[in-house]
Amino acid sequence: MALGSIGSLFGDAWKFYKERWSVLVEIVLLPTLVVVLGVTIIGLNLGSLARAVGGLIVFVGWVAFIYVVLPVIYSIHNATGVDASYKATIGWFWPYVWVVILELFAVMGASVMLIIPGIWLGVALSFAGYLFVIEGRRGVDALRQSKDYVKGYWWAVVGRTLLLALIYIVAAIVIRIPVALFAGNMISGLVSAVMVLFFVPFSLIYNYLILKNLRELKPGLAEAHTKEGRGFIKASAIVGIAVPIILFLFAVIFAGGVAFYLMQHANLHYVPTRGYNMQVPPLQQ
Repeated sequence: MALGSIGSLFGDAWKFYKERWSVLVEIVLLPTLVVVLGVTIIGLNLGSLARAVGGLIVFVGWVAFIYVVLPVIYSIHNATGVDASYKATIGWFWPYVWVVILELFAVMGASVMLIIPGIWLGVALSFAGYLFVIEGRRGVDALRQSKDYVKGYWWAVVGRTLLLALIYIVAAIVIRIPVALFAGNMISGLVSAVMVLFFVPFSLIYNYLILKNLRELKPGLAEAHTKEGRGFIKASAIVGIAVPIILFLFAVIFAGGVAFYLMQHANLHYVPTRGYNMQVPPLQQ
């Protein structure tokens, strides 16, 4: 059996969005306003301290965006309001962050092994956050469950996902370039934030409906609790964690070796009362 057509997917997503957009946009509003505030402070050019504060505010806003995915998905799945959605998911932040970290390192690890496995795994794990909310999956189990749903439908999922991303990119170019030319980069950044405010709920609805279709095609998976299929995900996550650490240690050792080499060849000596004293050999006559 195949996934539903792309046309029906967009039609159903748009219908769902029109019915629920006010609630979903309100859920996303707070982190969007935080990001807008940070971008505005940075754009005012009030000095390095203000830019640092603005950057910190933007960072806080994007962290809030990581969390806000939970109440949005919860509201989509359970048709709940803003307060009920936040209340139901407020305690899930750190377990969800762990799922996000595992997904990130697994994709990084697969990409280190080869680019193609990284792309494949990135798509296969893309529904882990939804399954965290909908099926109560945690940790590696959420990643494994997403991979099992996507199995056999990878090309269909990646095609639908890329199409939505392409539409957003085209819309962003068409809207932001004229705004940047006539109103400046700061206004363009604010327009981008507003686009995100409305696009994030639609994209989450769109992907939710893809997963809903996959769950209908594989009804037995919802009740399945197996540890099979976790090996590659765990191995990829371990590689993803280990490689940055190894590269960092290598950089430290390399920098230390270079510094030691330069000190030895420059006759650099430490004098307790005066610090380092570099004795450079005289030039040959």
